[in-house]
Amino acid sequence: MVQRVRDGLSKQELNREFGHVLGLNDINLSIPAGSIQVVMGLSGSGKSTLIRHINRLIDPTAGEVLVDGTDVVKMNKDELREFRRHQTAMVFQKFALLPHRTVLANTVYGLEVQGTPKREREEIAMRWIERVGLKGYENHYPSQLSGDAAARRSGAGTIERRPDPADGRGLFGT
Repeated sequence: MVQRVRDGLSKQELNREFGHVLGLNDINLSIPAGSIQVVMGLSGSGKSTLIRHINRLIDPTAGEVLVDGTDVVKMNKDELREFRRHQTAMVFQKFALLPHRTVLANTVYGLEVQGTPKREREEIAMRWIERVGLKGYENHYPSQLSGDAAARRSGAGTIERRPDPADGRGLFGT
């Protein structure tokens, strides 16, 4: 089907004639390290699909996914695990904060998995907690947050690339 689309078959024709859905086509996205980007669009427009291709929860039908010149599609299982641990993460639209962990404990979780020392991960987490407007809530549990506060904590709607692996919360979110 990819070749038919390249030959000019429209998204609507592809669906009507063959029952296939064209999710993403010819996407080019540059996210400078340390910046925050927002991917916006209507429901069903491909935001989550795009992010799932970047972190390879979905493999593309064709093409490549380049991050710092490395094709994520060609990564083996171990390389992909390290890439996900240190270069990308995903916040789902229906974010799932761990209910038994405080805001601070949820925020440090990724750094904890990476083995970052406790003091360093808490310093990084507190910077992010303040940045998203939750300073003073770091010892609250998710059930104690309003919906708006919980959404700010999750980073919903943002994409961020960390400038280096020592930065804590770099995420690709939806």
